[in-house]
Amino acid sequence: MAPGLHRWRLLVPLLSAVAVAVCASGARAQGTSADREVVSLTFEGNRAFSDGDLASAITTQATHCRSIIFEILPLCPLTDWGLVKDRAYLDPNALPADLLRLRLYYRARGYREVQIDTVVQRTDSRVKIRFDIEEGPPTRLRSLDIRGLPSMFDSVEVRKRFPLGPGEPFNLVQLDRGKQDLATRLRNQGYTDAAVLDEYFLPAGAHVADLTLRVQPGPRKRIGDIRIEGAGSIGKEVVGRFLNFGRGGYFSEQRILESQRDLYDLPAIRFASIHAEPRTDSDTLVDVIVDVTPAKPRSVRAGVGVTTLDCFQTQASFTHRDFLGGARQLTVQGRLSNLLARQVGGSFPCSAVDSVPVFQKLNYHLEARLDQPYFFSGHNSLSTSLFIERETVPGIFVRKSEGGELSLTKRLRRRMPLVLTFRPELTSFAQRSADVYFCINFGFCQPRDIDVLAESRWLSPVAVSWSYDRRNNPFSPTAGYYLTLDLEGAGTPTGSDYHYVRFNVNGADFERVTPGVVLAARIRTGFVEPTGGRVFSGGAGGEPVVHPRKRFFAGGAQSVRGFGQNLLGPTVLVVDSMASCPSSALESCVQNLKASAFDQRPIGGDAAFEVSLELRARLTPSWEAVVFLDAGQVWKDITRPVAPVATPGVGIRYTSPVGPVRLDVAYNPIRAQSLPVVAEVGPMGSALRELDRKVLYDPYTEGNPSGFTEFFRRLQLHLAIGQAF
Repeated sequence: MAPGLHRWRLLVPLLSAVAVAVCASGARAQGTSADREVVSLTFEGNRAFSDGDLASAITTQATHCRSIIFEILPLCPLTDWGLVKDRAYLDPNALPADLLRLRLYYRARGYREVQIDTVVQRTDSRVKIRFDIEEGPPTRLRSLDIRGLPSMFDSVEVRKRFPLGPGEPFNLVQLDRGKQDLATRLRNQGYTDAAVLDEYFLPAGAHVADLTLRVQPGPRKRIGDIRIEGAGSIGKEVVGRFLNFGRGGYFSEQRILESQRDLYDLPAIRFASIHAEPRTDSDTLVDVIVDVTPAKPRSVRAGVGVTTLDCFQTQASFTHRDFLGGARQLTVQGRLSNLLARQVGGSFPCSAVDSVPVFQKLNYHLEARLDQPYFFSGHNSLSTSLFIERETVPGIFVRKSEGGELSLTKRLRRRMPLVLTFRPELTSFAQRSADVYFCINFGFCQPRDIDVLAESRWLSPVAVSWSYDRRNNPFSPTAGYYLTLDLEGAGTPTGSDYHYVRFNVNGADFERVTPGVVLAARIRTGFVEPTGGRVFSGGAGGEPVVHPRKRFFAGGAQSVRGFGQNLLGPTVLVVDSMASCPSSALESCVQNLKASAFDQRPIGGDAAFEVSLELRARLTPSWEAVVFLDAGQVWKDITRPVAPVATPGVGIRYTSPVGPVRLDVAYNPIRAQSLPVVAEVGPMGSALRELDRKVLYDPYTEGNPSGFTEFFRRLQLHLAIGQAF
């Protein structure tokens, strides 16, 4: 019997039953009112499909909490506010249609004898709706036969990959998906006109189905002419380098799509379209038309912003997308940060900027970068840059450097680059900025020793980075994941005065829990192993010096948010001996000082571990609420790990043209710590001295505050641009 008759045999009794059910359910629903709130929507008797699957197949919904965050707080269970609940009301005309939708849902998935009824319990203003389901036995696939496959295809392998197999419910949705997948595989092998037809036999009362797929591949076609249109100043030759197919090769729909994406990724191209055009003079050739539209060759961008870490900042950039032809891109960009940091004086919104004046000075970054998108093949690109900058890492160092970078990128597959980078830079430290770091970590506490270490030295690492990005949105992903592995080293062969090996792993996953609610998770870990130095033989104990930029630090807006910037992990207390203990014995005086007399400084470690969980709930198209839990630790010595610290918090996001503007508040639960102390001694605090005794440090309980005051002292506030991860 023809396939069309099989379908009519299935649909005629189905539609008849549906019509009767619609009339019956319409009679039962008579008398309901459109202003009755649906407070409960349940399903009884369903085993093959979950409540969530069935609820997504109908239009009638029940009143529910607007966000899972309101369940956690818990506002929804304890209140009846319309602000936190999304109210749903009964539409009497929608209920019969939903009954039809559920029956079609079941029968399309193999449950042809399903019976569904509705029960509506009404009060003056509310209704409860229940769908009673008798699924019945499923119709299962008894046999699958595939005919007409070209000889290059293994029929056994094709049957294994087909999403519908013998013994499974005869699911028409899976059948259509399998036919589409098979037709796509044929088109990727040159069969541009491939079609897959189905025939199935349903014996009456047997609950089985026999399926036959008939493949009509048509002639296998090669690519004839390739016509490139609209290339303009970019040039047809440059566009042709990014095509993953050539004249005379077999047509592949996948290669066509990959080439179109590659062209879209070129900054010099604004629009790209590739399509096949049949030829009238041959049944085995097809022409390919490549239509591109160049982007605007030049652009200028500028912006301003404010964060708790960089205070007020401004940046500007100039881009030439076809510099000297060949789709080369030249970018010149500059950035100023720490604007008004001294005037604000450590208050919000510049609270993460250190209170020491050297850390409040103006920072800058100026860079010129040239990107060559084609290097021996369209899958390789070469970039080179020159830069000069002043960088502040609050409480750790202020670094000045000038240098360059050369990087080669190999695209292994889409959104999976392998990058080899060489970055030589001549770097130095501002006076009185890295003193504590060198004193505590390496035993260099005398001014003359620190001055030697602060002089300009070469930091010239070679790095290899592999990443894979499957996020559906780079700014605010709702699905997908990313993973990055970094390995770098520096030593005499690279011309570096700092010698080390460093490894870092960073990954995140994003899962959609419900529409508008995303669960995000991130993990980061790594270690650095110093290997000596050409200039520095070592400090106290013979340890080699590690550049502070290559040590690990944690805490802050992009890390464990319950801590201030870089303050998770090993820290040291700094005290001004002249101001705090002008006439007393230093060791005994320091033990009696209040916590506010000390300045807590991070010293970093050789290894770190961080993990974060975020529940992101979309409140409106522009606003998002977040509940998060961050945990992590930095270890000064990887052989002596310390337990991680967890910090919970909440936040709000606003979607702006430059990305999400983020405000996070996190709670720091850490108790009193026994920390080492470094005293500033000598004229104007010119020298440092590490004291023999540690100090019990707890800034949150100073002055015996009330529980309410202590709670607010423990809150860390972060203002930033972009998601935390």
